[in-house]
Amino acid sequence: MKKIVLVLSLASVASSFACTTIIVGKNATTDGSILVARNDDGGSANSPSHLVYHQPRAKGYLFSSVEENKYSYQLPDNLMGYTGMPDWSTRNTPGGGTFEEVGFNDAGVGISATETIFSNSQTLKVDPYLDESGIVEEAIPSILLPQIKSARQGVEMLGKIIETTGSGEGFGVVFVDSKEAWYLENAGGHQWLAVRVPDNAYFVSGNQSRLGEVNLKDSKNYLASPNLITFAEQNGLYNPKTDGKFNFHKVYGKNDTTNPSIYKNDITYNYQRVISLQGKYTPSTLKHPVNNGDFAVFLKPEHKLSVADVESGLQSYYQGTSMDPYTSQNPQSKYRPIAVFRTQQSHVMQVREKLPAPIANVAYINLGMTALSVYVPFYQGAIIPDYYQIGGDKADDTSAFWKFRKLQTLAMQNFPKYAPIVQAGFAELNQQIEKQQKDFEKQYVKAYAKDPKAAQQLLDNFTNQTQQQVFGEVDKLTNQIITDMTNQVNTLYHFEGA
Repeated sequence: MKKIVLVLSLASVASSFACTTIIVGKNATTDGSILVARNDDGGSANSPSHLVYHQPRAKGYLFSSVEENKYSYQLPDNLMGYTGMPDWSTRNTPGGGTFEEVGFNDAGVGISATETIFSNSQTLKVDPYLDESGIVEEAIPSILLPQIKSARQGVEMLGKIIETTGSGEGFGVVFVDSKEAWYLENAGGHQWLAVRVPDNAYFVSGNQSRLGEVNLKDSKNYLASPNLITFAEQNGLYNPKTDGKFNFHKVYGKNDTTNPSIYKNDITYNYQRVISLQGKYTPSTLKHPVNNGDFAVFLKPEHKLSVADVESGLQSYYQGTSMDPYTSQNPQSKYRPIAVFRTQQSHVMQVREKLPAPIANVAYINLGMTALSVYVPFYQGAIIPDYYQIGGDKADDTSAFWKFRKLQTLAMQNFPKYAPIVQAGFAELNQQIEKQQKDFEKQYVKAYAKDPKAAQQLLDNFTNQTQQQVFGEVDKLTNQIITDMTNQVNTLYHFEGA
């Protein structure tokens, strides 16, 4: 996710406001789907993302970054259509927007980008980021989604760009299709590693390089820059005689314990999110706490995970513990929660293999602060409502983002009192939508086999009806809180005669 750059000593280090990522393999989920999820945590609370669909293009065009740097990329002819969530301020750029963050293309391939990570100072001395010309988060979904036909192809294409053009920053990127999910991390300007997520496991990340030991002979499950290990050896980053097996994040990644005089936030900002999510899905890990950042890369959940399990993970603020900053109303809390107010959007991508294409892939979109919002399903084949395609940095009465943000802002005025009301309302709504989804999908499959046009009408009706329900609940909760606040103000400033 987008970053603000701070200068520490002589080194330029990106201080991330960043993200939390969860990936679940198909044999680790309750329904056999692959799940890819991420909180997109920006620096500003009034910076919405738009949900849009880009039509296929016969002619290619030159993509140019407009916010992060001067990276450019010439896209070829015959581009596929795809969904994206561009930053509101770049929606009308020639390419159709930047910082698109998440989307599916017409081939059913999905991308979530990026999880901000950092290479260590030793790596950046010998292979620095190309700050002005290297590929950055702003560009990745926009240039890859129109082209790639599989998750693996996406890995290979991004890897080649990193090797040749270079990286402008540190990132982790998820690629997913109906068969598999891959997670790619870069290192320095030109190195990268990607690992296929095991079908029976899950992966979580919180702004640190997470990929560990590699077996580059196993090309089915590992892909990497051609000189990944030899480069590290030649530049004094890795010595196989003293360091043991090559470990990507130990060799290339930043860790608080490697240079505490510069990096001071990993333990409180990053570690706890991984500890919390691994402890939620595999509780036995809590018996063996990690305090050096060397967490297990992939774990098997102790029960199969559903969309709701992943959503609740991204809505966590360590409730029920001393680290909860909201119930205690402590903005100076030591630990950074998973759910933060500055989240622009959160998504859970659900990829299923044995359903008609228009409903096989679903993006559950949560706008604003996850702990005070609800995940709304958008099937890949659905028409996107206009109010998800608008909104700027000033509050309005029409955009979906600002409907949610107004409610969240009100609830944060007294989180202990109002959050339970909002959460209970959305929990009940979520159960209703989940049941309606199951009924809708049964009807859709039957209709699709006979008349795809009739099935499309069912899909569009479901989308519109769901949105009406969601906005009805948002309005009800907003009015409930304003009513209570009105009574409080009246009590406080109630000047009566004798």
